[in-house]
Amino acid sequence: MSLFSLNSMPRHLRMMKMYRTLTVLLFYFITFSESKAQIQISLPVDSTCRSDTVLVALRARDLRNCAAFEIFIGYNTQVLRFDSLFFKNPALSGLSALEILNGVVRIAWNGTSAVPFGSGNICKIQFTAQQTGITPLAFDINSSHFDDMNGNPLAALYQNGSLKVHPQSIIYSLRQIMTGCRKENKGRYAISITSGKPPYTIDWGSGFINPGVDSVVLGVSAGQHTLSIIDGYGCIFRDTYFVKVLKAPKISFTFDPDTVYLQKPEVQFHSNIDSLQAAGQDVYAWQWNFGEPDSSRSTELHPLHSFSSAFQFFEEKKSSYTVKLWAINDDGCDTLVVRDIPLHRPIPEVPNVFTPNGDGINDYLIIKVDGKTEAEQPSLLRYYDRMELVVLNRYGRKVFESKDYRNDWDGRGLADGTYFYILKCVGRFGEEKYKGVITLLGSRN
Repeated sequence: MSLFSLNSMPRHLRMMKMYRTLTVLLFYFITFSESKAQIQISLPVDSTCRSDTVLVALRARDLRNCAAFEIFIGYNTQVLRFDSLFFKNPALSGLSALEILNGVVRIAWNGTSAVPFGSGNICKIQFTAQQTGITPLAFDINSSHFDDMNGNPLAALYQNGSLKVHPQSIIYSLRQIMTGCRKENKGRYAISITSGKPPYTIDWGSGFINPGVDSVVLGVSAGQHTLSIIDGYGCIFRDTYFVKVLKAPKISFTFDPDTVYLQKPEVQFHSNIDSLQAAGQDVYAWQWNFGEPDSSRSTELHPLHSFSSAFQFFEEKKSSYTVKLWAINDDGCDTLVVRDIPLHRPIPEVPNVFTPNGDGINDYLIIKVDGKTEAEQPSLLRYYDRMELVVLNRYGRKVFESKDYRNDWDGRGLADGTYFYILKCVGRFGEEKYKGVITLLGSRN
């Protein structure tokens, strides 16, 4: 109707026509508003695999002005087994899930105020898929209800769902198709799937695959690894596989003394290579590296090595040598053993008194080195090529002399008193001289 025709009508008829029009508009506005604000509850249409755990999301839309609700969900107990309430929305404190009947779960909540809930998951319910098949996930709309703060029912629209459980069956075999040495990571494995639902996605958990060919994994390290296969249904199969490697020679070595001494830097090394060979293990090549600046090497089984750079290292304040023994077997697998040997300048200690009275205690002039006696350290010559000891009386007259002192002077023929000593420790890089005073007590002369 045009504006002209409306204006040409009598006033009371125009008023009645406008009232009817406003009434219709208001009706549609109210109807549209109520429909838009209606609570919508839905369950998913989904699938899973037999024996898997599945989470069913109970989703809401426009859950407003609601202070309490009960929702009843039915399912096929031959296909599913109810486990627990896995997740509940933090806005719904006190929400519970309980299987009240065989195949019926009750979701309930009673709040202290209306929940300002827009759209999202009310909760997630955990089930276990017991056997293959399809189960409906259906609301009991006659028992389910939503209430406002005054206990009045709220309009709700329910959308049922379903869950399809696929068979979880696959037949496959695994085999190692390449081995390597432990540190090379050359393990290679292949899988052959002879039955199941393709396509398959394979995750080897380690190594790498050629693009588009995930049935073979390359570059896998030794030991156990995890494997997962996803079939065409989305079912996941998990397994493990073990990568074997070629053995490397288990070499080791010892050394004596346990220190490189500055003035006598000779160390005897012993490897276990000959023992391995005697036991039938193939070790066909080996080499020592003594960590010196000249890159000293040896291919002996038990080398005696003199560290020619000891004095240089000592002046440079280096505290140790790094000695390495490398060996390889017929499979091409090698082993490297590394050990640090300390470098040390020993300190002789001459006692200032000794008592050669025959009681078996302190009867000899015992020179210690680094606090060790000859009994504790088999020979003082471990530290030096030789020790020269000269003892003088207070008049400067020589009363004892040894070009190779072995802790064996007992002061025989001398009276108690004070004496002076000169100790020369002769070694690879010259001599060290020490002087001091000795008091002799309890002489038997």
